[in-house]
Amino acid sequence: MSRSSTRRRSTTRSPRFPAARLKASAAEQQRAQPALMPRMALRLTQTPITDDDRLAGHGTIDQIAEDLDQLRSLGAGTVVLDPFNGDFQETAHPERAWQALATVAERWIRQESKDIDPERS
Repeated sequence: MSRSSTRRRSTTRSPRFPAARLKASAAEQQRAQPALMPRMALRLTQTPITDDDRLAGHGTIDQIAEDLDQLRSLGAGTVVLDPFNGDFQETAHPERAWQALATVAERWIRQESKDIDPERS
């Protein structure tokens, strides 16, 4: 959402999330929004990707967590994370893919536990 402390990116205008147009179109047509279950290419980096063309799922764990939050706000109950980015040689090292997936899962679980309201549990 935020690329800097002062700038906030709208999910409805983000080129990374064309699904926002789906939500707007459904509302405009007074129809139910279809289920959203996107596939996101996962490329975990040590340093932030700062260009405006950054793809969802590419960047630091903070950037990817932000992408997942945006997808959740758009109604995605499920996101398929694909850690293989088109280079068949990546499949020769599945441990890297598993590590990236485990990093995202750990962050997601930690965030989910913070979101639980103890009054409602």
